[in-house]
Amino acid sequence: MTTPTPPACRTAEDVRSGVGTATEALNSALDRITCLDPALRAFTSLLDDEGRSAAAAVDASDETGRSGLPLAGVPLAIKSTVSLDNPVITPLLAAGSIPVGITAAPQLCTWGMTDSEEHGITRNPGDESLSAGGSSGGSAAAVASGMVPLAVGDDGMGSLRIPAAACGIVTIKPGPGVVPTRLAGDNWGRLAESGPLARTVEDTALALSVMAGRPELASVGPVPGETRVGLSTTSPIRLGRDLVRIREPWSRAAREAAEVLRDRDLVVVESSLPSPRDPMLYLARWTSAVARAAEDENLPLSAMERRTRHHALLGRTVFRRGGAGDGDTRWNRATEALRTEVERAMDTAGVDVWLTPALADLPPEATDWHQRSWGRSLWASMRFSPFTPLANVLGWPAMTVPCGRTATPAGRDLPTSVQLVGRPGSESTLLSLAAVVESAGAIERAG
Repeated sequence: MTTPTPPACRTAEDVRSGVGTATEALNSALDRITCLDPALRAFTSLLDDEGRSAAAAVDASDETGRSGLPLAGVPLAIKSTVSLDNPVITPLLAAGSIPVGITAAPQLCTWGMTDSEEHGITRNPGDESLSAGGSSGGSAAAVASGMVPLAVGDDGMGSLRIPAAACGIVTIKPGPGVVPTRLAGDNWGRLAESGPLARTVEDTALALSVMAGRPELASVGPVPGETRVGLSTTSPIRLGRDLVRIREPWSRAAREAAEVLRDRDLVVVESSLPSPRDPMLYLARWTSAVARAAEDENLPLSAMERRTRHHALLGRTVFRRGGAGDGDTRWNRATEALRTEVERAMDTAGVDVWLTPALADLPPEATDWHQRSWGRSLWASMRFSPFTPLANVLGWPAMTVPCGRTATPAGRDLPTSVQLVGRPGSESTLLSLAAVVESAGAIERAG
């Protein structure tokens, strides 16, 4: 059995100092992939030539050249939604990272589970009977299993945070404009942002700093002293009642994270996060984004899975009625109403950041969801991930970090996670808060 790849920060330091080489780091990742990926199905293809060439270039650099590479020799997995010349990838490669392979995603990145007819089922490294989540499920599985220390994904309704939480790793969805990217359908109708997935907050911050071209983000400092956090464990999808039930392990994770922050003398107050007044807002934005992506990729309805075809058709209906465009439309009005209510709730409670469970339940079973109905896939996605869409609809940064544990039906130990959501420009504060939560987990494991 191979050992997990070291964290990105350690790998880069070893390569810069000459303790290790980029080629050795690449070979270690490929050995791990050979061992684990036949079962996990995280990768759709490997970038053998590109990886060897990039590793050789780093190793050919002198000490001065390597010293300027913040990601020197770090193996990198890349979601299938972007190419090597995408503006989200080029700075990572320029920083010395080594492209290893392309990771799996569901068709048009639509679902919270990663599976397809072409590639099969991507499984959770913590319990292979469960899904790795989606849509960046391949990237999350690659990182969580130790095949690579770092991966890139994107997030249109939670597609970074859902699989990261499902697999027990760290990610951040930055706010609009922080990380340059180019995704289908005008970045999923301007809902989607690209971001990193890693096993530590330190690695996540380093990768984000490179992707954003903002070196200061790599230094995770203390939480600003005036920061106040609002704790909300209330179900965010309600139709007169809690439509989606929040299971106790995930509510407990948020409460435990709140206590960790209080122990660091931070103010945490309980306050329910508002939900959309229009119960169809999230569905309308989700389906119309998929319809835009399908049109941009010239994917005909006949080539779509049955469930995705139904989703895209609903999105086209939203378009035909003028509800998903710019200007004074039903869904834009609903979005602004939600933004106003969330900001009013924050002002009333005097909080700067929301703390919620990352998920509502364990991820769904790892199975052929792509052969099942639209309704079953829709409910499976919504049932375990009701908290993530808010940040996309508002255009706010959000991240997830492991906190606590739970048991799966198969008796496997699986991390639970929490979500942190802040106003635009709060990425550094979210990273600092996540580092506090993460450090408490490390102390607990050491004890």
